[in-house]
Amino acid sequence: MDTQITRMLAFDLDGTLLKSNGSLSLRAETAIHEAHNQGLIIVLATGRPWAMTKPVADLLGCVDYGVCLNGAVVVDASNEKIIDVSSMSKEQAVDAAVIARNLLGKVALAADMADGSHIWEHSFVFDSPPGLVIEAKKVDDAVSAIDGPVLTWLVDTPNHPGLSAIDILQGRLPEGTEVRPSGLGTPEIVLVGVSKASGLALISNTHSIDSSEVMAFGDGLNDLEMLKWAGRSIAMGNGHQLARDLATEIAPSNDADGVAEVLEALLAQKKLGN
Repeated sequence: MDTQITRMLAFDLDGTLLKSNGSLSLRAETAIHEAHNQGLIIVLATGRPWAMTKPVADLLGCVDYGVCLNGAVVVDASNEKIIDVSSMSKEQAVDAAVIARNLLGKVALAADMADGSHIWEHSFVFDSPPGLVIEAKKVDDAVSAIDGPVLTWLVDTPNHPGLSAIDILQGRLPEGTEVRPSGLGTPEIVLVGVSKASGLALISNTHSIDSSEVMAFGDGLNDLEMLKWAGRSIAMGNGHQLARDLATEIAPSNDADGVAEVLEALLAQKKLGN
């Protein structure tokens, strides 16, 4: 029997906890509630901003924290208080955007601002998951429109399909910033070291929980750091091959209630251990 102790659960949303149509299954909801009732800390770790994470947290009713924008913002879900923000200075953000444009040619930018607002260029497009609607100020030039610290730049690169733009930008951005997959099919520019794993580490340290006591579920390239950091990492059957290669376990797909299946087995083990 697996005797590994689990004290915290972290769930990516789109492609993991949520089905492909954006819904949350009753089976998964029931299992998460039971885990919370048994004392496990529940975290939603997502590329979404808090405003689009909150509806899922409200539906569950037992979420303790949100790690949002891939770690740039950490929220105490009980009172919706932001407990950590990792933002680029305006100067860093401007320099990074200018370099991206110089190196990539035609790009369209979208900024997640530290004040919670969103600034998108009119030409910015991304493959939005079902149910994800972000209210953004539309502008011709996001670089001149930003007026403060920036959490993330999303970079739409029509001349560089897939994530090939990451290879071009890697190591060429301003000091203290880096490029990574956003989870939306576009590169994302952030402060160095900011990830879902960094957000989860902050929460686990607060509760004196070791990473070995964390179970994390994910499916995408923006989950890799989290899956590597957690002691027990679960990649979804529908997930990216790199996520499946890195994880300690593979669950059935999000549409086959993979999260619920793994949690039900965990809860059954805990009952046997009592």
